[in-house]
Amino acid sequence: PGLKVCPLCKQRYPSESSFCFVDGSTLESISDPRLGTTIGGRYVLDDIVGEGGMATVYRARHKLVDRPCAVKVLHSEVMKESNVRERFLREARHAQRLAHPNVVEVLDQGETEDGVPYLVMELLQGSSLADIVAKGAMPLKRCLPIMILMLRALSRAHHFEVIHRDLKPENVFILPNDSVKLLDFGIARSVRDTRLTSLGEIFGTPEYMAPEQALGQDVDLRADLYALGVMFFEMLAGQRPFNAPSPVQILGMVIAKPVPTFAEVAPEK
Repeated sequence: PGLKVCPLCKQRYPSESSFCFVDGSTLESISDPRLGTTIGGRYVLDDIVGEGGMATVYRARHKLVDRPCAVKVLHSEVMKESNVRERFLREARHAQRLAHPNVVEVLDQGETEDGVPYLVMELLQGSSLADIVAKGAMPLKRCLPIMILMLRALSRAHHFEVIHRDLKPENVFILPNDSVKLLDFGIARSVRDTRLTSLGEIFGTPEYMAPEQALGQDVDLRADLYALGVMFFEMLAGQRPFNAPSPVQILGMVIAKPVPTFAEVAPEK
């Protein structure tokens, strides 16, 4: 059975209840059973702010100090996949190690009572770069400062020999003052650590992959620079260099076709 929650006090009730016994408010159905719960004994999950294939990100608060935060909880159904838990926890290790103003801050980590890993991060206000570029091309005078901040974050990661491997607009968060936070080091790896990477594995997002990454070859720091170049192209042109109906077609274009010029894709610019 589903659960219900009071919109005012956030008290949870069984599905057959209709009103909150504390304040009389009409209860609302919740589809995610973790909403309203407390994990780690101190993080109250108030709302969902994002959901992906591997994890859900909740708006939360530290109940002891009433501090807002974001909590990323791995989907329990993907835990059976090889190395998923280790990749998830490695995101925390990389972000904590980098400790840079343009990399999202990881504050804590742990496991839920049912053994699912979670990360606690700073709660960001603003929009993903994906939401911004979806509205169309951006002016150069706005793109350049954002690109500089992304390069600073990437330079920090590369200084520690950490390759992100999945740079894309969804993993770049733009704050209201146009400052940048680089997100999601879940599939990043150190050039010194090949334990979780085998030749022939393909990780990342096809539209932003370097050719060697699309071929499943081992990649170095240059793959991140290629992805950053694709994003800069997209920000300015309002579209990516390669577009096709399926990921397989896009990978084929990345591998076999020369990168189109900016004039070819956006002649009006």
